[in-house]
Amino acid sequence: MKNYSDEVFGRMVMIVRKDNDLDREWMINNGHRELLEFWDAIENMEGSFKWLLENNFKQLAAAVDAIHGDDKAKLFLMKCGERDLAAFVDACSGSKTAISFLLKQDQKGWLLVAKEIYDKDAKAEKGGIWGMLFNLGNPFR
Repeated sequence: MKNYSDEVFGRMVMIVRKDNDLDREWMINNGHRELLEFWDAIENMEGSFKWLLENNFKQLAAAVDAIHGDDKAKLFLMKCGERDLAAFVDACSGSKTAISFLLKQDQKGWLLVAKEIYDKDAKAEKGGIWGMLFNLGNPFR
């Protein structure tokens, strides 16, 4: 797995948050297309998932599957020594153990991206029908 700079992770956080063209262009121009494809695959773009596999980014593809609930994919990450990426997957869903592990491994970049994904998912859940009902108070009174 590639090591990424703080700037790369900062751009990745902004892509998850706002997905603007300037950050995407920067990532491509600086040789980090795989992270764009990774994010697009998380957002269920099948072509991006295939791109990851075809361009030998199997660990990122496995992380996508694991984020979507595939336990075998997370096991694959562990077996191939990608414990940081496996912890990232769990941190995306708010696991305190995974967050602590990433901090101990000095993987603050992955942690920031995981927090952004977690926040985005939490916001999406609040915006759904259940969030709307709870924001109106008890709908059964």
